[in-house]
Amino acid sequence: MANEFAYLAMNRFGYGANAKLNSAVKNIASMSDAQSWLVKQLGPYPLPDVKWSSEQAIRGYYGFKQIQDKEKQAASNNNAMQDMQAEGQNSMQATGNESTQMESKKIRRSMLNASRTLAKQNALLGLKTQQVLPSRLLEFFSNHFSVSRANFALTILTPTLETEAIAPYLHTSFSDMLVAVSTHPAMLLYLNNERSMGPNSPMGKKRKARKRATSGGLNENLAREILELHTLGVNAGYQQKDVGELARGITGWSLGNVKRGEEPGFRFRKFMHEPGSRALLGQTYPSKDLSFREGSLALTLAKQTPAMAQGLKMLDDLALHPATAEHVSRKIAKYFISDTVSDELVAAMKQTWLQSKGDISEVMKTLILSPLSWQKNAEKFKNPRAFVLSACNACGVNRSSPDLFQALELMGQGFFNSGSPAGYPDEQAAWIGASALNARIEWASHFADVIIKRKDPEPLTLARRALGPLLSQATATAIKRAESKQQALALLLLSPDFQRR
Repeated sequence: MANEFAYLAMNRFGYGANAKLNSAVKNIASMSDAQSWLVKQLGPYPLPDVKWSSEQAIRGYYGFKQIQDKEKQAASNNNAMQDMQAEGQNSMQATGNESTQMESKKIRRSMLNASRTLAKQNALLGLKTQQVLPSRLLEFFSNHFSVSRANFALTILTPTLETEAIAPYLHTSFSDMLVAVSTHPAMLLYLNNERSMGPNSPMGKKRKARKRATSGGLNENLAREILELHTLGVNAGYQQKDVGELARGITGWSLGNVKRGEEPGFRFRKFMHEPGSRALLGQTYPSKDLSFREGSLALTLAKQTPAMAQGLKMLDDLALHPATAEHVSRKIAKYFISDTVSDELVAAMKQTWLQSKGDISEVMKTLILSPLSWQKNAEKFKNPRAFVLSACNACGVNRSSPDLFQALELMGQGFFNSGSPAGYPDEQAAWIGASALNARIEWASHFADVIIKRKDPEPLTLARRALGPLLSQATATAIKRAESKQQALALLLLSPDFQRR
């Protein structure tokens, strides 16, 4: 059996042990070995077989709306003819209209299935990959840059934020990820920035001249969440004027209009951009002649579209701000280690952040290599996603029962369904309420029943494979004394040993 540090690495920094991982860590004999195993995983994290993109979602949505419009027109025509046609002809008309509606429902269902499949695929990769650490980082940053399926367009679009703007930048700089997320269609649409225009932009002035100031204008939603949630943190001391200035800096950051023949995806609309210099956190940002770090995504985009440079520079500087380094480092440490994470650990991560210019891999190395991350006490209570995926790993299956999408909905952590830009909470208190615990107990009981009927394993053997030296005598005894295998497995999954990591 592998060393206890191997099991701490698999459970604390991944989604628990499975047969492949147990084989991979069998030679780990010390904390140093476990740390090296994790550090080696900090590289590109490819997501295989991505079959649903933001471009497909946007094109599909506009096509769907066109069909809906045809349905409405057909229904309107049908109603107008009802008093003019015979009953048999009415039936034929209604049948034709029903056929059209079935077509739109089929398209809608197909896009929903593609979106859900992508969301589940990204999560379930955590059960198959040897890169357990990046799989957890993907979950963390997806929640950090939270978008919710507030309407149908967002429902089919949200999972693409992970594949296009988060996963490709897990091993690079936080600045790159911040820029990618802030220019992604899902984030722009969710926080209403696609129509944000400067009051003194050409379009803004035109609207004022026509006395249509109420039909559009500056939208501060994305700017506010960038400052409050994505970078500095709510208590960083920024002012409302900073929100407004950042909002003006990213005016014109919009989406292509497919109906007008434009390409789907990000589109900078210069005629909506607020002219002039901006002042953010005491720093002045002119509209041109801005310098960027070599190799950064901000520089690449600024070269492609120079008029975007002002907003890009503001984001790049925010990503490197000491308050951002503190805020995001604390959230990462809290996510992996404990709700009451050590200030000393956060300070070390912050220092690395500032020295490395926000290099996510370097910050994670500091977290992994610190002895403060390796206390033997399991202090972090698993959220529903971590619970379900680690249960699948423990039982040697590669999917949940019921389906992962449904399971997480039932336990209150559905994919892209937090309903808030702040994402799901990351404290134990959020997941130990009566309702949350009842849902967890019911799922564990059902899942254990499915596993026992399908595989007929020995629960104590599963417990030892899943937890190794971390399995307590109390839990082992409870499993041995259970009245049935189903009850024994459920007891394992609901035990303190398994619920914490």
